[in-house]
Amino acid sequence: MIFCSGYLVGSLLVLSSVVSACSRVTYHAKVDERITIGRSMDFVASTNASIYIFPAGIERNGSVEVNPLQWTSKYGSMVATMYDKVTIDGINAAGLTGSILYLGSSDYGTRNTSRPGLAIGVWLQYYLDMYDTVAGVVADLNSTNLQVVTAALVPGVSSVGHIALTDKSGDNLIIEYLNGQLVIHHGEQYQVMTNDPTFDEQLAIWEYWKPMSNYSLPGTGTPADRFVRLSYYNTITADAPGLMSSVATTAAMIRAVSVPFVPESEINTGLDLWPTLWRCYYDLKDMVFFYESSVTPIAIFMYLEDYDLSKNGTVKRLALADTDWQGLYGDMKGNFTDAKIFQPI
Repeated sequence: MIFCSGYLVGSLLVLSSVVSACSRVTYHAKVDERITIGRSMDFVASTNASIYIFPAGIERNGSVEVNPLQWTSKYGSMVATMYDKVTIDGINAAGLTGSILYLGSSDYGTRNTSRPGLAIGVWLQYYLDMYDTVAGVVADLNSTNLQVVTAALVPGVSSVGHIALTDKSGDNLIIEYLNGQLVIHHGEQYQVMTNDPTFDEQLAIWEYWKPMSNYSLPGTGTPADRFVRLSYYNTITADAPGLMSSVATTAAMIRAVSVPFVPESEINTGLDLWPTLWRCYYDLKDMVFFYESSVTPIAIFMYLEDYDLSKNGTVKRLALADTDWQGLYGDMKGNFTDAKIFQPI
């Protein structure tokens, strides 16, 4: 299961066969050429989310024992983390956004120490640190020859996933590793991502439903059904003028595929069906990061221009777990505190 921590023993018994679920969409408002991203985080337990600010110029490594990838960040970033161990979502100063979602069929191959290793906890962070466009990532994917290395926060439970990247132009990239091989889907048309099955199979399922989508859509919370519905919503949604309208439109789509809190029953036992814990949105024209909780009234936003993401900046953190929600509403300027770089899995 992707990026989980200790929870009830009863839950852990099913984690290895039941995965976490998330959804992501890229919305393009053509009326003012505005790109807005939305993603949901569905999980079996609290993710203890935090938001970090990382300035440019940070020296990092791949956090593996042998031959870790080494780099110095070119771009500052603002990211959402799980358990202060994994960069799960974020945006950098150039407007490149990224999300990592669970993909149970991921296979990064047997560790080959001749290749620079990159722990999954900083896999997304690497792209946010080093690239300003999707095209730049694509150009370097093969030449860097890096190898993603998994680690488990819960013994016996794998942390595996695929990545979606979007830049200011609306260019999208899906990165998967299947049977040890890199598989990518690159283009503006790849606007939706959920979980299993693999992305090419999800596209085929959507093609099946597309001719009848005006009359019938699959309605469960499973990844394939969410992929179809989100693809449909993104196809029919009207142009939204301006920042607030675009974010609201994107939020409406993501909320429509979110999963409510429901008790376990014979109907949902064994399904890829976990409640939505939080959602985040990015407007790439005005460079705003929005975050909303599904379990508390937390609804916050940050304009990136209000934070020093240059080499002169410092690491900052905004804790979202075990925090009085009444202090977490609206603009978070001035609410971040000094922090250290977390040690990723």
